[in-house]
Amino acid sequence: MPGSADFIQKAVHTLETGAVALWIRRSLLLVGAVVLAVYQLYHFRGLVTAPAMDQAQIARHIASFQGWRTNFIRPRAIGQLSAHGKNVARNIQFDTYEAPLPPLVEAVALRLIKSHWKMSPSDLVYAGDKVIAAEAVVLFLFSIVVLFLVARRLFDQRLAFLACGLVLLCDLLWQYSLSGLPQMLMLLIFNATLYALVRAIQARHAGQPATRWLAAAGAGFGLLALSHALTLWMFFGALLFIAFYFRSRVRSALIVLGVVAVMYAPWLLRNFILTGNPAGVAAYAVLDGVRHSEAAHMRMLVSDGSAGVAAFRDKIIANFFNETSGLFGDLGWSVVALMFFVSLLHQFKSRDAAALRWMILAMWGGALIGMALYGVTREDGVAANELQVLFVPIMSCFGLAWLLVQWNRFGFPELARLGFIVALYFVCALPLVLNLPYFAPAARPQIRWPPYVPPYIAVLNDWMKPNEAVASDMPAAIAWYADRRSVWLPDTIQHFTELNDCGVLGGPVNGLYLTPVSGSQNKLGDIIKGEYKDWSPLILRTVDMQKFSLKWATLLGIESECVFFSDHDRSKGAKSQ
Repeated sequence: MPGSADFIQKAVHTLETGAVALWIRRSLLLVGAVVLAVYQLYHFRGLVTAPAMDQAQIARHIASFQGWRTNFIRPRAIGQLSAHGKNVARNIQFDTYEAPLPPLVEAVALRLIKSHWKMSPSDLVYAGDKVIAAEAVVLFLFSIVVLFLVARRLFDQRLAFLACGLVLLCDLLWQYSLSGLPQMLMLLIFNATLYALVRAIQARHAGQPATRWLAAAGAGFGLLALSHALTLWMFFGALLFIAFYFRSRVRSALIVLGVVAVMYAPWLLRNFILTGNPAGVAAYAVLDGVRHSEAAHMRMLVSDGSAGVAAFRDKIIANFFNETSGLFGDLGWSVVALMFFVSLLHQFKSRDAAALRWMILAMWGGALIGMALYGVTREDGVAANELQVLFVPIMSCFGLAWLLVQWNRFGFPELARLGFIVALYFVCALPLVLNLPYFAPAARPQIRWPPYVPPYIAVLNDWMKPNEAVASDMPAAIAWYADRRSVWLPDTIQHFTELNDCGVLGGPVNGLYLTPVSGSQNKLGDIIKGEYKDWSPLILRTVDMQKFSLKWATLLGIESECVFFSDHDRSKGAKSQ
């Protein structure tokens, strides 16, 4: 019926452009954000990665007003301190690997639950994990608010709402929100930096000074560098664009560069004083994938000399192809975000949007170079070095703008346009829907097993004294859940014995905790010939205990897949206390 069709068309038009439309969109976005946040936190199973646990245990030290100290001891850090004539026992307690800002932000949340820092054996998910995840979710939601402000300035309010809704339904962003990694903090800072850059571009087009906005952008890049040093590669891409785009090229670039240098230099100076290297022990992270993994390099006291130029070249090429071939997945399986690259061919009416997209491309290119150089190691689908996830929201804005422009050229009615938008939402939300627990192909455990079983790790807090250390293949987890010093399992048993006998750490290494990280998660050939080959008799439990310094052992974990070695029966001493 013509009358009914006209009524539907008018109703759809009113919902999209009428006075009530603004409040409907706001309400839907707010309700959707709250529902998704509550649902994701309800099904939260604990932190995902070792870097997340490493940052968390540093944050607990900060919350205790002890500064950037660490319970996670890397053998390579010991070798670095020794090579520069530093006092190992004194300086090894100071972290020089992780970026300083994420632990500082997490410390604020951890301070609120100080009475729950010690994990109870009955807790499956640590209270510290929960509060860190909740904080990250809040940061994610705030980043969407900032994204809305950016998109509204570049395009219009309707597109800003639609783009924010698509970002809210991106499963990859929720995975990072619950991972404990700093990507959500970085996303908030990145979006705020984009806002400052947009204002600087607008000031240039209006013939006004852009100095204050460039300085604000520099502050944003400085905070990003303090959140993750790899973001400096993004900054270099932006700096190149600024030097060519703004009228006072050298002056504009120097303003941004100067602010970043002032903010980042104190941390480099601190690391140099502690270790003799401005990058600290993180300087060796670039060796990841050069003959060995980063973990293997960090477990060595000194380099084995395998880091040749050819090995670096092969690693960079392999990492570059891995990142580019997995681009769709790294952008959250978002068709809309992927359309950003097609939008580069489109002539946007907005000069601001037309300019910003090239800066985004320059920053993305810088991030790609950085990731190719340092490598991206994933655990459970997320990675500490993954930077492409930061570009998903802003790329979604440009991709959506291009798609809507192309759709409008067909001249279809408003109802068809609404159907097209719903289809985009469905496609982008599909990974999130399929990843929900009720749609998962198999029942998920309540914890991140394998390899983490927090209650069986936390028991070491009672078994080990504060001045003692535990060697392990998962030192970050012990440092976080047990709050005890843990040495990354040295590359050889001889080096382990030397560390213990020489008292390099200022205390004994009286425990050894082996898990599926070195055991059941690997094939037999990898155990015998791989990075843990020197420890294979202990991993396979074929060692003659009478010939090993730690003669007492107990099985832990699910199906006894973990084993703890010590100098005496620690469980009896803990029970008698």
